[in-house]
Amino acid sequence: MTSMNEGEAPRGAKRDRRVAILDAAAATLLRYGFRKASVDEVARLADISRQGLYQHFPTKDALFAATIDHLLETSIASSRAALKAPGIPLEERILKAFESMAGETLVSRLDEVLETAERLTGRTARELEGAIIAEFARALEGTADSSPWRRNGDTAESVATVLYATSAGLKRIASSVPDYLDKMRRTIRFVCNP
Repeated sequence: MTSMNEGEAPRGAKRDRRVAILDAAAATLLRYGFRKASVDEVARLADISRQGLYQHFPTKDALFAATIDHLLETSIASSRAALKAPGIPLEERILKAFESMAGETLVSRLDEVLETAERLTGRTARELEGAIIAEFARALEGTADSSPWRRNGDTAESVATVLYATSAGLKRIASSVPDYLDKMRRTIRFVCNP
C-alpha cells in the first residue's frame, strides 16, 4: 500500500485541479485575449491562490501554452462525440459538432488565440484547425453515395475544409450563436442532403 505524504493531494485530485485551472484559463483567454489575460483572474476563477497556480504552471506563457492544448483537445473531443452520436442524421451531427465549438469562440478573440498558439506552442493555426477539419472529414466519409458533394467528385476533406471555413466566416458576421447556427444549418443541409 502506498502512503501519501502529509499535504500531498491524491493524483486524481491534482489532475482535477489542473483541469479546473485550464478551464479557467481558457475562459479568460477567450474573453480577454492573451495580452489582457490576467493570471490573477485565472486563479480567481479556478478558486486557487496565485502561488498555488504557479505550482502547476511556473509562468503565464506555460499556463497559456497548456491552455491552448487543452482548448484544442476539448474542442476535438466534443466535436468527435457529436459526430459519432448514434441514431442522429449526419446533418444534425455536423451541426452539433460546430455548435460545440461555437459558443465561446463566437464572442472571443479567436484570431489572437491562434496567434498566441503559434508563438507559445509552435503550432500554426493551420495545424490546429487541420486537426478539427480531419474529424469532420472522417464523419463525412460515412455519407451516402448520392450526397451532392460526392456526385460533384469532391473529397470529404475538401468539403470539411469548406464547412470549417464557412463556419469561421459566419462567426465573424453572425449577430448571435442562434444566428450562426441557423446559417450553418443551411450550409450543412446544402452539402449533406442528396
